[in-house]
Amino acid sequence: MKIQAILRGGAAFNAVFTALFFASTVCCAEESSVDTDSEAEIQTYTSGDYVYSILMRASDETKKAARIEKYTGNETEITIPSEIDDLDVVSLGDGAFTSIANATKFIIPETVSELGVYTFVGCPNVMEYVVADGNTYFEAKDGVLYANDGQSLLRYPVGQKPTDYTIPDGVLRIGHGAFAECSSLTAVTFHEDLESIGKAAFADCIGLTEIVIPEKLIEISDFCFNSCTNLKSITLPTNLQRIGSAAFSATSLNTVTLPDTLKEIGEQAFISTPMKEITIPRSVTTIGYNAVGWDVTREGQLYSKDDFTVYGYRGSTAQDYTEGFEFENTFKFQALDDDSAIAANNKQNNSDAENEKAEQGKTSIVKIVGISVCGAAILGILAAAAFSGKKKKNESQETGESTENTESEEETTEDET
Repeated sequence: MKIQAILRGGAAFNAVFTALFFASTVCCAEESSVDTDSEAEIQTYTSGDYVYSILMRASDETKKAARIEKYTGNETEITIPSEIDDLDVVSLGDGAFTSIANATKFIIPETVSELGVYTFVGCPNVMEYVVADGNTYFEAKDGVLYANDGQSLLRYPVGQKPTDYTIPDGVLRIGHGAFAECSSLTAVTFHEDLESIGKAAFADCIGLTEIVIPEKLIEISDFCFNSCTNLKSITLPTNLQRIGSAAFSATSLNTVTLPDTLKEIGEQAFISTPMKEITIPRSVTTIGYNAVGWDVTREGQLYSKDDFTVYGYRGSTAQDYTEGFEFENTFKFQALDDDSAIAANNKQNNSDAENEKAEQGKTSIVKIVGISVCGAAILGILAAAAFSGKKKKNESQETGESTENTESEEETTEDET
């Protein structure tokens, strides 16, 4: 996967990626949640083609089981063992079967109850997942791996090379990395009852061009559509609250409409896209580092785009993100009218139009001179490792007044852009 090709070089990203790789959220109860600190100190053992660790029940340390951490063999049809060194295999780790290019089939034993975040990601030729009889945690239908209740689609066998795919009715959750690197997929249809899409679920699906997210989703997970290089259109749900880190990085999005319910934009969410501008609603209270307005050189160095514009409200998080020194941005902030000013201006414009239509014989002319805002961004010097830079921004504002005299009334309209 190309996640690290976009997010690199920062301490903040290292924390995000570590959390992503080693721990799952409660997207699907069947996918494991592992403590990062203990994972870093984990002790492993080797048995045949498998590297495994030992799990102990917290309430009774005499009860032990095995988690497969890595498969080192070269078989195409892999029957995962139910037992290793007299220990039941109950869990498959995050990297247990990642990037096994020749694997075409996985058979999951009855003892396994947990999957890691990326357990089967990077296996481009898998045609089928099979679940052994007696496993009460998972099931397989047409080669697709589900949770036992059928409500969570955990892994799709990308070797089947689907083009148009419709998420089956009854599926409420799409698991982490479920369709990752499915390059043949050109369109996916979500039904209206879908509740969540996991981390990196469609990462590197380079055939996707358009996505409509169903209304029930309030979050776009981290890396969800990362490196979908041909994705040009995305329709977000009206109740969306969070866009995760690198969710749409390295896509072909030229524009995006953010709903007024949005609260958080994760770091590097829209990095390395052709977008020239974005309008950020007042509801947004958190914007991550390099979230918008940044790109990446071929050498992997991040830089702020001078010709990028953030539209938002004065005093908002959008202005803080654009002009705050800690973000080291070189692009500009363009202020929008507040809601009351917009309403008053629209009302006046409607009144003017009606008066002109009713008094066609009159020769009065309305002249409106708006505010002209010139923003100059001075290119800073960015260091690849620290992304340190200096930003200077000068703004000059010219204010014009327009007057209309009709009989004994005088009105002054000030329009700020």
